[in-house]
Amino acid sequence: MHALTRAWGTMHISHKAGDGISLVFINSLGTDLRMWDNVCSHLPTNWATLRMDKRGHGLSDTAPDGYGIPELAEDVIAAMDDAGFDSAVLVGCSIGGLIAQHIALMAPEKVQGLVLSNTASMLGAAEGWHARIDGVRENGMAAMAEGILPRWFGPKMLANPNAALWRTLLARTDQDGYISTCAAIAGTDITDRLGEITQPALVFGGKHDLATPPEIVEALARNLPRADLVMFEETGHLPAIEAPEAFAGALTKFVERIAK
Repeated sequence: MHALTRAWGTMHISHKAGDGISLVFINSLGTDLRMWDNVCSHLPTNWATLRMDKRGHGLSDTAPDGYGIPELAEDVIAAMDDAGFDSAVLVGCSIGGLIAQHIALMAPEKVQGLVLSNTASMLGAAEGWHARIDGVRENGMAAMAEGILPRWFGPKMLANPNAALWRTLLARTDQDGYISTCAAIAGTDITDRLGEITQPALVFGGKHDLATPPEIVEALARNLPRADLVMFEETGHLPAIEAPEAFAGALTKFVERIAK
């Protein structure tokens, strides 16, 4: 546990030192850095890892609103600098993948490769995000969380008692932080810039993902110049939680290949 002071407040960081490969993990909306726990436990023990809670998530402060994805990308870059990561493989899920794409455009020298899980260059229409914001303001986070779970998880995970823990985490997410992050997503579309991302990429999707369906993820992989695609048959939107061993295995093979 480590606190990094930013202009907007304190960001919660977890950093494990290593002697070779460096990985940066960027969470999805409504989760915290614990979403990567079981993935990290299956990685080579000598790899360095960096995880952080976004603004308004986990143990990080809630920042004033009015920020976008570029500002969230700057937070990750600041965390990398604090950890002494000159460059790394970025692993991002959903909005985390969108942030990772921005970093690849903003500071390409810091990105050795990208692992983009259940994400896209545009995460849905702005109207849908504004409707979600209105729903949260009217009904609160707990009411919204119940309906989000089937969008997150495939049938196997939904039947697992552990799914309730993630519902509770989402329900307890700071409402203002969640709303501001939704607004940041709503204003973002970098589809016309994907050709500029020349780092090798591994794109993950899930057959049961209702948030970023397989065809959306497949389109991202097609439009990136150097991307491979892995589609998990039994997972939904969060394979790092649903199938961490398979996720870590595919990630490890990809990283070992691009690091040669």
